[in-house]
Amino acid sequence: MKVLPWHNIENSPQMRRKVYIFLLCLAFSFMSWLFIKLSRESAAIIPVSIELINIPPELIVTGQSDSTFIVNVQSTGAKLLSSRFLRRVSKIESDFNTLQQIRRDGNQMYFLTSSQAETRFSVLSEIPRSALTVHPDTIFFLTIQAFSKKVPVRLVKDLDMQTGFKIYDIPALSPDSIVVSGPIYMADSVSFVQTNPLRATDVYKDITQKIDLENPWKNNRVNFSLNEVEVFLPVEEYTEASVELAVEIDCQPNVNIAPEDLMLFPNRVIVYYLVALRDVNTITPDMFSAFVSCPDTLTPGRFRLDVEIRESPSLVDIIRIRPAEVEYILIKR
Repeated sequence: MKVLPWHNIENSPQMRRKVYIFLLCLAFSFMSWLFIKLSRESAAIIPVSIELINIPPELIVTGQSDSTFIVNVQSTGAKLLSSRFLRRVSKIESDFNTLQQIRRDGNQMYFLTSSQAETRFSVLSEIPRSALTVHPDTIFFLTIQAFSKKVPVRLVKDLDMQTGFKIYDIPALSPDSIVVSGPIYMADSVSFVQTNPLRATDVYKDITQKIDLENPWKNNRVNFSLNEVEVFLPVEEYTEASVELAVEIDCQPNVNIAPEDLMLFPNRVIVYYLVALRDVNTITPDMFSAFVSCPDTLTPGRFRLDVEIRESPSLVDIIRIRPAEVEYILIKR
């Protein structure tokens, strides 16, 4: 008989055949064991949360007796494995319009029964309803009347402008209003909403930014249709300019003085204003008017009148008038 060395025995056809047969038997045994285990009745406890959908806008759900149903499932291991771990049924959506109603202690309540939960869980998990037991028996939902209205959005800003730069126009908000909803008793408390402060330093160019809305009524169940808006803030470089104007006299009908009875010193003033560089050439003197009001002759000892700028372009910011007061002489005729 021919004796094979040890390293040749390991690689011999006889040894490889024995190994294959052993592995095949092992695999068959494992499959048989697994089949027996998965064929036996097993139990599983699954917590399932309830999510209400299609809640009417005139109602708010303020509380519920429980947040989840506990589903006890009796089925084969194979069915439990495919249903619980592959489908992962952990939430049931319930249409609010299908809930039943009851009035208790003066409150309108809605409820979902365990029977309804069993039916919906059975459909989602493909497990027969007869294999399910659900607790608690009922989940109650407490509601109150709600309001819904459209309110404007106000921008809150804290800006440090670079020298010579200013906000050019009214900030543009998109959208400039949102829909607010909440408990009916809060309706009069919400007339507008504000943004979180828009903060920036050394500003010298336009700002376009999304900014969150501030909700100080959140704890009172007030909700916004949007949580942010887009802000566009135009910024321009400004310069100082001036215009010389003749001072006009305005005498009210009940004042026993006519404009021709007054002589002003001086009768012209210089108005200094800030204007964006882009608008410098569009500003003309005829866009301004300077007035003084006739004096009250019953108050002696005052011989100066304040100068008022009653008309000016919306594109400018008046910064000073020189002189701010003019003297007058009353001419008796």
